[in-house]
Amino acid sequence: MGWLTDIPALAALPLFAIVPAAAAIAAHALFRRHVPPERLDDHDVAGYLVAVVGVLYSVVLGFLVGTVWTGFSGAQQTADTEAGAVADAFNYSARLPDRERRILQRLVARYAVEVRDEEWSYARQGVEDPVANRILSEAITYTTAIAPVATRKNSGKLLMEASIQSQLLSSLREIGDARRLRIVQAASRLPNGMLEALVLGGLMVISFVFFFGMRSFLRQMAITGLVAGSIGLFFGLVLELSTPYSGAIHISTDAWSFIIENNHMREFTR
Repeated sequence: MGWLTDIPALAALPLFAIVPAAAAIAAHALFRRHVPPERLDDHDVAGYLVAVVGVLYSVVLGFLVGTVWTGFSGAQQTADTEAGAVADAFNYSARLPDRERRILQRLVARYAVEVRDEEWSYARQGVEDPVANRILSEAITYTTAIAPVATRKNSGKLLMEASIQSQLLSSLREIGDARRLRIVQAASRLPNGMLEALVLGGLMVISFVFFFGMRSFLRQMAITGLVAGSIGLFFGLVLELSTPYSGAIHISTDAWSFIIENNHMREFTR
């Protein structure tokens, strides 16, 4: 599915309909050469059977589309939540003393840019970017090592800095939690057994169309193509949504781009 990542969804999804439709038409045309329509006269029986099998398959396929869409939406929400926590951590860092502020804002900004520009390609393979992981670990380690409030002289300022440090650590923990969930979601795939069942079910539904013998060759091929194309389209949609970080339909980095540009983070990465 990775090769579809650079293809727009409006171009990729029709491929899922056109390729199965073309293959089914070719197979049906070959079948018709050996079995003329006059020999297929039990239209009523075949019609009832294709209706029953088609409805069962469409129910399963429709249920899967809803399920994978829910998972895809959850993965997008996880990525957006992590981006929001990164923005919070960056803004909390700005309220620390100069030395801590410079170091932490640089680490948080580097993490945001690294995730958006590099880690998405790692996520397509279901693995994490070691550079981004290291930067986040450095930010957490440095934040926890900030001098204790007891060493400060101004008690009011100490209390404020302690509160900021606590909120910053909370944001960094939220980033870590969302990051772990995002990596797990990036590695999610449909079980092989489910894929096999979908393919076999689709082939069975299409095979029933072969038992209809229409006198018009073009009409029969059109019906075969439409049935196969419809199945292929929704099957492709299930595949696309089940792999949220790869394929033509994938998780957006818009939230990351927004926080990076809105906070001018690239200026802090140097």
